[in-house]
Amino acid sequence: MRVCVAGVNYGLGFVLSRLIAEKGHTVYAGDRKEFSPELLEAAKEFPGLKILELDVASEAAAAEAAKKIAAEGAMLDAVIVVAGILPASDRELLITDAVIDDLRAALEVNAVGSAIMVKHFHSLVRDNGMFILVTSEAGSMANIGENYPGYSVSKAAQNKLAAIFAKTVSRYKVYALHPGRMNTPMGRENAQIEPEESAMGIWQIISGEKTISPEKGWFIDYRGEAMEI
Repeated sequence: MRVCVAGVNYGLGFVLSRLIAEKGHTVYAGDRKEFSPELLEAAKEFPGLKILELDVASEAAAAEAAKKIAAEGAMLDAVIVVAGILPASDRELLITDAVIDDLRAALEVNAVGSAIMVKHFHSLVRDNGMFILVTSEAGSMANIGENYPGYSVSKAAQNKLAAIFAKTVSRYKVYALHPGRMNTPMGRENAQIEPEESAMGIWQIISGEKTISPEKGWFIDYRGEAMEI
């Protein structure tokens, strides 16, 4: 398999990229150019893990990364957009007190960044492949609360993007995927699982070990179960 994962310096993106490489497949591990020591070490250990400069919030960077992958010839089996942010102020403030620049940053990375990835990477996925936007239960309209307001708004926008994208393409599958509440820097205070569990679930989905029936729809979790929209 050939897979591109965006947002790999730490957390789920790193664990997933390493898992794919461990299984002997090629993974284009993309992130901003300040690569983590763990990522650099993994690239030395696994030849199939190819580090790629890819800032999802920069259309120029995404276009250049897509061009580099396309130049290698073969199509991708999957694109997985993990990159996302939860601004520090959003952990503490209600929407009535929101730091608007932080809200704007969340939208820029989580929603606009995903749109940039869709625009420049959609044509690189092979027929019957997969394009996954890692979103969140926080973006569900059925999950309304006052916590993490800016993040939730940005994830709702990302989910809508996934829904539109899923209706736009027919030659491969598109999913918005809730990765679970993971023990990572972003979600540690509400963690229920380790990122390794989520990564394994995603691997089973993209590899075909776990089949997602059409009635599950476009919004699923890492176990392949339908999420409330």
